[in-house]
Amino acid sequence: MKAEEILAASKKLFFGGFALLPMLWLYNVLYVWPVRNRADLSPQVRHYMLLSGILSVVMFVVFSVWFGIFVNQRLNWGTTGDTLTVVLVKGV
Repeated sequence: MKAEEILAASKKLFFGGFALLPMLWLYNVLYVWPVRNRADLSPQVRHYMLLSGILSVVMFVVFSVWFGIFVNQRLNWGTTGDTLTVVLVKGV
């Protein structure tokens, strides 16, 4: 692909991640990684790739902490925990 197309795709994936789609940040890193050392690429591509990698790791940690708290505390939250649960487990 041309350098301009890679920059445009990387920019779209980076800003798309802010639309509650953090997997786009990971995809951006995986998409740009093989071509990151091309001489004709803009430094912005590497910048978007680096920020996407950092933000994807941060969101992974945030989601993991939320999942851990939710799994361990859902029953203690009563109706609020049931409201946040997509599938209610019968018998608990």
